[in-house]
Amino acid sequence: MANAEKIVTGFIVAVIIIAVFSLFYVSKSLFFPLATGNAIGNAMGQKMSRMSLTPFDVKLAKEFMDKDNDGKCDACGMDVELCIDSGQIQCNMDSSSTIGILGSQHIHANWKNYIDGNLLDLSDKSHMERMRSNLPVSSFIHVDSGAPDPEKTGDVIHMHAKGVPLWIFFESIGMDFNKDCITLENKEKFCNEGDKNLKFFVNGKENNEFENYVFNDNDKILISYGNENEEEIRSQLNSITDFAKTR
Repeated sequence: MANAEKIVTGFIVAVIIIAVFSLFYVSKSLFFPLATGNAIGNAMGQKMSRMSLTPFDVKLAKEFMDKDNDGKCDACGMDVELCIDSGQIQCNMDSSSTIGILGSQHIHANWKNYIDGNLLDLSDKSHMERMRSNLPVSSFIHVDSGAPDPEKTGDVIHMHAKGVPLWIFFESIGMDFNKDCITLENKEKFCNEGDKNLKFFVNGKENNEFENYVFNDNDKILISYGNENEEEIRSQLNSITDFAKTR
């Protein structure tokens, strides 16, 4: 009888241990869907990302998640650093959150930016080059170098999470973009004034979302400031490449 009781007791203990480990694993999957460090990936089986949050991303994440600066996530009460380590820039437990965890998707759009008819050069805004030079840049949305010719740095914009608006890209490289103005990294500002205005096109049609636009895969985006006529705008639209399709 004593041996039978020991066997039953051992069985119950084993079941409890398995249940505890199972509960821990499920909780980790729910609250920490990404691994820390460079091996960032979604626990729900989405494509892994080799990138981690940059210093710019970390600063923005704290602005989003810890407005009272107490070290805790305002929405869930957890240590904000844990949320950041899991790849979040906005708390996924906040119902108003719109930006996914880093690596939740990887899409591309073609685009061109013109100021007074001149193409805005983004060749020095490469994600990896700015990282190497210790300059601000985001892993969530960026341009990059290294594509085979004839693609040039800046022809394609990358998004490495769901729901990332364009303003994050511009802010990450020291620029500003909204429906009224575009401000360059050197702080030179171009605003709606007189016959010059800022125009925003998506797939050939004017769009009023400007900085808040979240692009779709293979979109064609044009940002143009100036007093261009219809023919000049058409020429700018036609200059947008198709390289995103090969990514």
